[in-house]
Amino acid sequence: MHKTFISAAAAAALASVLSAQQQPDFSGAWLASQDEPAGVPRAASALLGTQLWLQQAGDRLTVIRPLRDTAIAAAFPLDGSEVRTRIPGGTCMGDSASVEKAAWDGSAIAFTLIASVPPGGGIPAQMNVTRVMRLESPDTLVVEATLPQAGKGGPRRVATVYRRASEPMPKATPLDTTAATQATLKQIAWLSGVWTGTSRSTTVEERWTPAGGGSMLATARTLRGGGMTSFEFLCIAERDGGLVYTALPNARTPPVDFRLTTITPDSITFENPKHDYPKLVRYARLPDGSLETTVGGDPKQEPEKFVLKRTER
Repeated sequence: MHKTFISAAAAAALASVLSAQQQPDFSGAWLASQDEPAGVPRAASALLGTQLWLQQAGDRLTVIRPLRDTAIAAAFPLDGSEVRTRIPGGTCMGDSASVEKAAWDGSAIAFTLIASVPPGGGIPAQMNVTRVMRLESPDTLVVEATLPQAGKGGPRRVATVYRRASEPMPKATPLDTTAATQATLKQIAWLSGVWTGTSRSTTVEERWTPAGGGSMLATARTLRGGGMTSFEFLCIAERDGGLVYTALPNARTPPVDFRLTTITPDSITFENPKHDYPKLVRYARLPDGSLETTVGGDPKQEPEKFVLKRTER
């Protein structure tokens, strides 16, 4: 009699292949519904957002979620490995981050938010919230979680029912940059304070806060003959390893972003070649401690410069 033997390693590999073949495919666009899940209350807000897109390739799951006018895509090995995802900040806000993991739980996927990192890279908030995704039918995805209830006793098990949708997958639209320059707000701490300059009958003032939570904020105003002729809200935020300068002249929206292109110990230059005017904003600390501001347009145009003195810290 001829006998065939299989090694333990080969048997484990075969079992893994057979298991993968039996796992459901979660790929597709999913939209949160108001349907009541079976056996558990409906979550007050959709557990994975109102809409998401899933791309599954073997034991790897990519989750795409919309955020304002862009989308965030994060790829997760389905073995429980931690993945850190950058979350772009809104206007005048620095980037934050999430630390998550995903793993098979039978025929379901356990998707866990481990921690949330605030803008500015502060102390991560430990979350440890697991949402379990199950396909109840080819067009129905149920996401279930056990959530704490502030002041209402123990945790509560809730769920969201998602229905398959036909919306095309969104594409991320990162900020257009002329050059990627790495920097942090610590490098421009010298900018904080109140700066004032006067030329003839014109007075210009900028008030910059110290850095905090991944951003610096400022108000600026121009006075002529004792009356205010214009004002501006300004900020600098840490984004994608660099700095973004945002201006809202006379509170006008949408805001205009300028990306950091050059930084030295005593100067910072931001540019936005697609903006009409200005295309360049520069701050430079002069040897006497004063602050020179420069705004420029096309290369053929003479840039406008103004020197300000620090009046307050």
